[in-house]
Amino acid sequence: MHNWIRKAALLFVAAVVALGLALLGMACEGDGEGEGEATAAPAGTEAASPEGQAEAPKTPDLAAGWTKIEPGGDTICATGTSYAFFVHPGTVNRLVVYFEGGGTCWNDIMCSDPGPNFSAIVGETHNPANHPQGMFDLDNADNPFKDWFQVYVPSCTGDAHLGDATATYHWGGKDTTINYKGFANVSAVLDWIQTGFSEPEKLFVAGCNAGAVGSVYGAAYVHARYPDVPLYQLGDSGAGMLSGNVLQNILETWGAVQNLPDWIPALQVPGAELTTAKVYTELANYYASDRWAQYNTAHDFPQMLGHTAMGGTGDWSQLMLASMQEIQDATTNFEAYTAPGNIHCITPLDIFYTREVNGVKFVDWLDAMVNDQPWDSVTCTDCETDPEAGRPGWIWPEHQ
Repeated sequence: MHNWIRKAALLFVAAVVALGLALLGMACEGDGEGEGEATAAPAGTEAASPEGQAEAPKTPDLAAGWTKIEPGGDTICATGTSYAFFVHPGTVNRLVVYFEGGGTCWNDIMCSDPGPNFSAIVGETHNPANHPQGMFDLDNADNPFKDWFQVYVPSCTGDAHLGDATATYHWGGKDTTINYKGFANVSAVLDWIQTGFSEPEKLFVAGCNAGAVGSVYGAAYVHARYPDVPLYQLGDSGAGMLSGNVLQNILETWGAVQNLPDWIPALQVPGAELTTAKVYTELANYYASDRWAQYNTAHDFPQMLGHTAMGGTGDWSQLMLASMQEIQDATTNFEAYTAPGNIHCITPLDIFYTREVNGVKFVDWLDAMVNDQPWDSVTCTDCETDPEAGRPGWIWPEHQ
């Protein structure tokens, strides 16, 4: 296998496995110069209300553009550098919480060489100001989230935002210590959010690749902070078709087992049983007034490579479609958008605006989802022919 293919496989193996873990405890989950360099803490603002009327909900007072927040405390990246996240003001009391992808690791080979296998720092390449494509193009009139507050949660711990452990790996004559502290990092992000927002009108939780893991887990923890706020979740290109003991072993390596949300009884099962279909089904049924969703391409190249590299059997495309159908059959508030071809991820790419299947544009489908309009699954009929073919898929920021 060519070296770049091996690296691509390792990248998505992590995301595939992590998403199959399903709800293991997500947290209540840059350097350089340029826009968003300043650090800040939220100074909440509230509009004055006439006597006898309720005060307007509090929102954070933020500078224009993207601001870098360094929460300190227990937060840390995999190899010991400082953790940070990025925020952007909005003009409406609605909030996006976006979990960045970036690969994961759990063995000597992968963890001893973070560069090719996962992002181990938060650098300026992680700042959305430097990649204003897809849903981060906040000047695009077609962007459903252009007026929302934005919180961008970088991935730098190699644990899909889930871990609470430290491990040392040995490879090539050197030792590498990895801080699996995604849970602490995301908890700090959600603490910041809760300090700044008394009660958003709506919440959109999303992520691509390994960030799809964070988005489905994170949705439950965001709910714990705002139980009465409507929530919409999108897992972008993280179908996760594997299960078994390998999942349990990875959970234990990451120290994620103890972070399972114990308020959802149906998810209190061994990690090996937490298939993507089960996780989405149980979450959608537990939070029956919310909307849950997945986006995939029918032949997503990194997802297929990851499935094979992890020893998965069967046709990944057919397994993915069956998983989507299983969730839909067991719920009333989950829908899937399945596009043709093999491009990986859509939310951080400009095909966010151009992707169309069966006459339905993805951006319009997502807009209907978050605005409580009629909304149904979309599945390609000719899944081999992709009019977007030739466009690059998503790669994590260190490799942009």
